[in-house]
Amino acid sequence: MRKRIWVPLVVVLAVCLLLLLKTKQHQQSGTSQSSEALTSQPGYPESAKVAASNTARITAVPSIAPAPTANAPVTNGEAAAILAAWQTPIEFYGKAIDEKSNAVAGAQISFDWVETPTESGNRRTNTESDAEGLFSLHGQRGPNLGIVVSKEGYYPTSGGARYGPFGNPDSHPDPRTPVIFQLHKKGKGELLITTGFPPGVQIAQLHHDGTPVELDLLKGAQVSVGSGQLKLEFWRDISNKNANTFDWKLQLSVPGGGLIETDEEFAFEAPENGYQPSVVIDMPATNQTWIGTVRNKYYIQLPDGKYGRIDFYILTDNGVFTVQSAINPSGSRNLEPMETKSHGGAPPPPGVRMVIPEFK
Repeated sequence: MRKRIWVPLVVVLAVCLLLLLKTKQHQQSGTSQSSEALTSQPGYPESAKVAASNTARITAVPSIAPAPTANAPVTNGEAAAILAAWQTPIEFYGKAIDEKSNAVAGAQISFDWVETPTESGNRRTNTESDAEGLFSLHGQRGPNLGIVVSKEGYYPTSGGARYGPFGNPDSHPDPRTPVIFQLHKKGKGELLITTGFPPGVQIAQLHHDGTPVELDLLKGAQVSVGSGQLKLEFWRDISNKNANTFDWKLQLSVPGGGLIETDEEFAFEAPENGYQPSVVIDMPATNQTWIGTVRNKYYIQLPDGKYGRIDFYILTDNGVFTVQSAINPSGSRNLEPMETKSHGGAPPPPGVRMVIPEFK
């Protein structure tokens, strides 16, 4: 599974670096093409809300303007520069801790990186955290590094780092300040009702005019207004569909119950109170921190007092969304799942494409 993740990333990095080189050559050539306006598709930065700060995350590859020329041959110098990016030294220091910030010794550490921009360049090695929870990697080369930290009896966590031209200039590996990976000790799980919407390969899409959509979180199905546990309303200015930014607003409601946003990686204990009937995200195009996607997690309390959580994601450009939910039918606030197979939605089968539609 790891190879299917990292090989496409290799291609992305190679293309990005090549485009940088081509753009630089074009700017230096002084041809008439330099006066042409280059436009890019609207960008969709991640939600300002991120996972728990104790867990390492991989930063996004920076957006790069498209090259002014296509199908140009790659010179020996360009090829050498691309390969040089894959020869950036990797130096990483990490520390495994538990949910109470205690060091976790003997945690299994899996490192993945790409040494050359080919499938044969995939590399992997494993180690363990020491008595203080510390671990590190040296003497390898590549533009990126993936890390998975796991231990029997704990929920695993993951993260990564970037190096060379795609690295974070503020990142300076230091054994005195290792990157923290927080594991969560497994407790007594309960049998939760878990659903995914839309199921299978279907597309779920909200209207742009605020027309409400309601979901039955116990069935993972859209139902008539007034009979669901989660109500979604979305407004989007479509007067200029080619605009990079636009006015939009989203309202999530639990009729008769409420929601609380959370950034906990392991959202296993629902709060007893503090729920709001609805949550509104209002994003005018003039907002200095405008975003085009929302990926948020909420604790919810249903009208009958049962507790649960939802993971909500939406592309505001076209209103396509997904919802993953977990409800405890016993009424307990414990949302840690038993280790059983989920009954949520399945990914598309081989050969099936997810087509992103226009607005309804």
